Amino acid sequence: MSKCLWTPFISSVLIVGSAASYYLLSDYQRLETQQALMAAVSFEQLSASEISDKRILTLQDKLYDDKQNAKLWFQLGNAYLYNGEYDDALLVFDYSIRLTTEPTAIHYAAKASALYYARGQHLTAEVKALLEQALSLQPNNQTALMMLAANEFMNVRYQHAIDLWVQLLDSDQQGLDRISIINSINQAKQFIK
Repeated sequence: MSKCLWTPFISSVLIVGSAASYYLLSDYQRLETQQALMAAVSFEQLSASEISDKRILTLQDKLYDDKQNAKLWFQLGNAYLYNGEYDDALLVFDYSIRLTTEPTAIHYAAKASALYYARGQHLTAEVKALLEQALSLQPNNQTALMMLAANEFMNVRYQHAIDLWVQLLDSDQQGLDRISIINSINQAKQFIK
């Protein structure tokens, strides 16, 4: 073939090759989209417990590859806590705290929650110490104040419970269930009368 004939031939091969690549790529993207939709549909059909179990397995797989990741340990602790596996949550929160350079109030409050439920919803000395540690780092920690207020309410110390709930409301934190807290305050006030 002469030089003149090669140019159109190469151009046509490039055009056909590009079109085939584009077609295969779009096919691949379509396949990915279909797989994502199928995964979402099967995910929607799972119960809350199954979703939680799946989340735990996913986090465990990630931790297998990155055992020193304090954030993943903390997420796994929360997943265990949500799933009612309190002893596992305690163990995992300990790992998270040990691996975190400067643990926060959120770490200590989460561990206190797991311990509280692991001990049959009793505010033991260890739970109180963890809550105090959380509040020393963040005086208006939502988890710590809510646990303490609920404990005061259950032990018929209504005014102290009200004071803790008011402290929480006055903190102007995002994500507070203000209506629920106000309802709890009003209920406690009725018992005081």
